[in-house]
Amino acid sequence: MHLIADSGSSKTDWRLLKDDNTIEQLKTSGINPYLISNKQLLESLESDFKDRPLQNVHEIHFYGAGCGQQKNKEKIKSVFSDFFKCQHISVEDDMLAAARASCGNKEGIICILGTGANACHYDGHRITNSMISLGYALGDEGSGAYIGKETLKAYLENDMPEKLLKEFSREFPAVTLEYALEQIYQKPYPNRFFAQFFQFAFMHRKEKLFFDMIADAFQTFLNKSVLKFEQHPHLPVHFVGGVAFHANTIMRMVLTKNNLTAGNFMETPIAGLTLYHKNQHQ
Repeated sequence: MHLIADSGSSKTDWRLLKDDNTIEQLKTSGINPYLISNKQLLESLESDFKDRPLQNVHEIHFYGAGCGQQKNKEKIKSVFSDFFKCQHISVEDDMLAAARASCGNKEGIICILGTGANACHYDGHRITNSMISLGYALGDEGSGAYIGKETLKAYLENDMPEKLLKEFSREFPAVTLEYALEQIYQKPYPNRFFAQFFQFAFMHRKEKLFFDMIADAFQTFLNKSVLKFEQHPHLPVHFVGGVAFHANTIMRMVLTKNNLTAGNFMETPIAGLTLYHKNQHQ
């Protein structure tokens, strides 16, 4: 049996490829090596897999946020080896997950647009070039956190039409200037705080304010990433993540404006990863 996992900080999607070619799905808590200790990870696995027979697991492919650093890869491998008693464990970052899920063994430009943003050139086997990713404080243009932050600013600065100000206030009654500053500067995960407001912008995308906001954010993202890759004129541009997936109509328009070819749009990479690894063993 093979285990394939795609993990973020809040949840992990697993696929169990059984020897009879059937596939079982499982969703567990998130595994981010920056945010979890070895002891916590082991306890989490013991809880999540307590009712599942694991003696036949002979290969694991784990992809996760925070797994680009070698020390974090070794951390995951060490705990997995102790828990699953498996010798063949591969740990890679979420960018390679997006690339393999959307391109398989073909060349392409891969973008992640969810809470955060990232992009790379993938030659069909490995990532050859990546954008400079500065995170939500300095970058992440086009992401849920970025668009959500612009939405919040428009509300707090009274730059929305009156009807939208009232609707935002009804949907987020707790949001005042004082509350927002507390969430941003004193609470953990301010990027998630910002990202929750993307949905408001998306739901009102027919309003010029939000259509332009999303389109401009996508254009800035392309300027900072895709258009800097020398291969961009002749390769499809693929997207993984909820923001690009749900707002794909606007993204396709922006891609056309830049003479770029739209590729696949996936909300999550797990289905594509499952197909990729299934093909590798045929």
